[in-house]
Formats: sequence, structure tokens, C-alpha cells
Amino acid sequence: MKWNGILVLVFAICLTQMGFGQKAGKGSDKPVTITGKVLNRDNNPVAGAVLYVDNVKTSTTTKNNGSYKIKVSPLALNLEVRSSEFGSSTTAISGKTAINFILERTDNLASKPDNTVKEARPQDSIKKSSRPKGKKMNTYNDIYQMIRCEVSGVVVSGRSVQIQQGHSFFGSSTPLFVVNGVIVQSIDNINPLEVKSIAVLKGTSAAIYGVNGTNGVISITLKNGTEREE
Repeated sequence: MKWNGILVLVFAICLTQMGFGQKAGKGSDKPVTITGKVLNRDNNPVAGAVLYVDNVKTSTTTKNNGSYKIKVSPLALNLEVRSSEFGSSTTAISGKTAINFILERTDNLASKPDNTVKEARPQDSIKKSSRPKGKKMNTYNDIYQMIRCEVSGVVVSGRSVQIQQGHSFFGSSTPLFVVNGVIVQSIDNINPLEVKSIAVLKGTSAAIYGVNGTNGVISITLKNGTEREE
């Protein structure tokens, strides 16, 4: 009887450890929250600066006191802040959850174009669809119809998306979806009217997402509040 009790106890401990291991594995895919402040060289807060994750523009901007709060993928590598008045600054995330920036205005940084990416080899590409200002938007039934009509180099069938690689397609594998710099499991609920631009990343450009970007990446940038009103 004594041995039976010991075996039951050991079995219960094993089950508990397995449960914790499964929870830990699931938690590794959760977005990481990063907070901080953006100041100029006079230590005054910079308001309205835009946050970029791995060169992809997000909808997050700094508040009047220069503070920000953003959720990023655990696979994200770099966080950047850009201000039209004070320039930009980039830092490696490297597991940090608090990152502060100090901006010093320089002409080349202040005029840095949006949505820049790492230099790609000829066989790599980034194809982007953006919605011109001042024009009425086309009406789409869903985000998949929008991708099919406005983005080249992809094949869309229902809710299945494949990215072209050279003269062929990746096959049945689904690309990675990134919305405002954050990896998402589904884009089903995105309203096409809220989309500012869609970019297709392949090869070197998708490599910043590691193995998750092997099948290519579809990066969607949503409009902020002001842009929705235009």
C-alpha cells in the first residue's frame, strides 16, 4: 500500500510539470509590452513621434509627455522612433521591456522616408500597395479580396494566401501575417477601409522574422485615427 501511494504521488507531480511546460510553450508566442519615453537633446519630451518595429510603421505614437507603450512580437529585433522635427533613433530590443530614446535633429534623419527596409538582393522583393489620399476607396467584401485585387505576386483563394517566389509559389504553406509590426494568427477581422498599406516581404526582407518568415510575410499597416477621418 505504501508503494502504491508513492507511485500515485510521483505520477501527480509529472502531470503537474507537463501542464506547466505546455503553458510556458504557449506563452512564448505572446506579444511583449515595451514602455519608455522619447526626449530631445534638451531633455524635453517629444510628442507625436512614430514607433517602428523592424522597419515597419506601427500606429503607436508618443504622448505629450513623450511616453509610449507598444506590444511587439517576441521575435521582433529592433525598435525605432521617428520624429519629423528631431530625427530618429533605433535600438535592439534584446529582451528589454523598457527602452528610452534621446533624439537629436539632423536633416538626413528628419527626412528619412517611411517604411524603409533592409537592402534586398535582386531575387528578394518587397511589393507594397498603398491607398492614395484624396480618392474614394474601393469597397471590398473582406481583407482577402483587397489583397487579391491590390497586391501583385500573391494568389488568394477564399481565405488561403500564397506568395510567389520567383516563377513559382511556396505551395500550400501560409505566409506570416504582421499587423502594425505585431505578428497575428489571423487577419479575418481587418476592415479593408482601415488599411493604409500592404507589403509583401520575401527572402532577405522576411528573414528578420526568422523561421516564421520562411513562407514570406504579408505586412499590413492600419490607418491611425487622423487618417481614418480623411
